[in-house]
Amino acid sequence: MEEREISLFARIEREHFFYRGRRELVRHWLQKLFPARVPKPILIDAGAGTGILLEELAPDYDAIGSDLYFDPSVSVSKDKILRADAYSLPFPDRFADAVIALDLLEHLERDAAGLLEFARITRPGGYVMINVPAFALLFSDWDQAVGHRRRYRKQMVRALAETAGLEIIFINYVNSAPFFPILIYRQIRTRFKIGKSHRLEDQLPPSWFNRLLLWALIQQGKYSRLNLPFGVSLFAVLKKPAGNLSADPDL
Repeated sequence: MEEREISLFARIEREHFFYRGRRELVRHWLQKLFPARVPKPILIDAGAGTGILLEELAPDYDAIGSDLYFDPSVSVSKDKILRADAYSLPFPDRFADAVIALDLLEHLERDAAGLLEFARITRPGGYVMINVPAFALLFSDWDQAVGHRRRYRKQMVRALAETAGLEIIFINYVNSAPFFPILIYRQIRTRFKIGKSHRLEDQLPPSWFNRLLLWALIQQGKYSRLNLPFGVSLFAVLKKPAGNLSADPDL
C-alpha cells in the first residue's frame, strides 16, 4: 500500500464505521470464543497496520501484530508489531489461540498459501478470523490504490477454508446497507472519471450516519440469521479442528 494510502487510512480508521466495526466484531467473537480469558489467549493480528486493534485488545489478550509494511510513524503499538511476510510468519507451529486477518487475504497473490500459514500457527481447537472485500463488481480504482488483487464471494472463502483444513463457524456478508449506493457511486466515478481526488472511501461520514452504518455492520457480523446475499465485505470465523471437539452450532 502506498504511503499516501496509509496516511489516509490512519486518519479515519479509529472512528470510521467500517474500520471500527471490524474491530468490534473481533472483540465480540473473542469474548464469545474465550469467555474466561485466564490465562490470556495468545492472538496474532496478521496485517496489523497501525496497531489500533492491538491497542484495544491489550488489556485482555496477549496480542502480537505482524505487517510487511509496518510503518512506525503511524503506529500506535510500535512495540507489539513485527515486520513479517504473511507467507512466513515468525511464530512456531500451533502458537496462537487465534489469528486475525482483517482485509489482508485480498492483498496476497497466493491467498490460499496465506490462509495455510495462519492455520499453521494456530493451535488445534483455535480460530482464524478474516474479513475480506466482497463482490468483484465493486472492484474500483480504490481497490487498486490500496493494493487489492480480488474481491470475494462466499464460495471462494469456503474453498479456501477447506484447502487450509479449517471449519467454518460463521460466515456472513456484512456492510450490506451501503452496498447499492457504493456500487452506483463507483460505476459513475469509473465511467465519468469524477471524484477521484476526493474519494468518499477516505471521508468520515456524518456522525449520525456513521453510527447507523456501524450498528448495521455489527449486527450482520454477530448473527447468522442476518444472512443477506450481498454486502461490501465478508466476515468469517474459522476453526482449526482438534480431535473430537465439535463446533458449537449456536456460534
